[in-house]
Amino acid sequence: MRKDTCFRLNGAERGVARCSADNAFAVQKPAAVPESASEHDGTFSAAIPPVTPELTYTYDGTFEGWLCCVGESYESKEIPGRIVAVQDNAIIHNDRIEEESLFYSKKIVTLQEKAERVRNGIAAKIGIGFLYLLERSFCTCRPDREEEMLLFTHKGFRYGMRIMNLRQDPVIRNIHKGLRDLGREIDKWYGFIRFSDMQGILVAVIGAKNNVLPFLASHFTDRFHNERFMIYDENHKMALVYRPGRCAVIPMERFAMGDICEEEKLYRRLWKNYYDAIEIKPRHNETCRRTLMPKRYWDYLTEMTMGSS
Repeated sequence: MRKDTCFRLNGAERGVARCSADNAFAVQKPAAVPESASEHDGTFSAAIPPVTPELTYTYDGTFEGWLCCVGESYESKEIPGRIVAVQDNAIIHNDRIEEESLFYSKKIVTLQEKAERVRNGIAAKIGIGFLYLLERSFCTCRPDREEEMLLFTHKGFRYGMRIMNLRQDPVIRNIHKGLRDLGREIDKWYGFIRFSDMQGILVAVIGAKNNVLPFLASHFTDRFHNERFMIYDENHKMALVYRPGRCAVIPMERFAMGDICEEEKLYRRLWKNYYDAIEIKPRHNETCRRTLMPKRYWDYLTEMTMGSS
């Protein structure tokens, strides 16, 4: 499963740096776009270059690396057909390891200065809200999300935030769908994470489709600010770790629960008994339960994995 490096979600809130005026990401006050303007009447900026299907960008799988892909696309006036992550000399595309492409590939080196320049340009010319959408989109599990995000960014520079209303555009529609699915999964995990006490540390294991850990951080740190806890995502091989005053999302190749103490076993039985007792048996509706609590979450729920006591 693909392992994406976590990025700082508050990076868009930093001050916008001054950029060169002759650069595609120069900080300039965007001109007002008339409502009656069309794509071909010359009102907007330079035309979006065509997609080159045989061209592939390879990068390191981080959000900063993807920002460098955006910078390269503008500098070279090209849009690649694919953008794929390379980890340990293996090409990861759509969460699958692929053989090296027969087509022309261009390796994009991650440069923090370049990534910051692109980040500041997007925030200044389109808006911090647009940058926030990109950061969230990068955490979705949609196939080809990097290519869609690049086209989304080109359209954003051309049309501004108005593109969010162009739901008939396939790229915008896919971005909306990915963000909607991400939001729904985040909301589900708010309620479905089950912690176990392991020698004074609260530990939970989840199996998320999207990279949800960065978005779960504030929810659980606010509620358990005096505790030490860890949430491990076994699909993305990442862990959200917290101790009072410090929180981070780190890569973790594997994790296994150790032996639990008798007190933890007791609390698990009590929770299971409560879950069984609160149900009104004559009104049991299995279809409704699977709708509100999809079955793919059951492997991580104490009340669904323990036998009846």
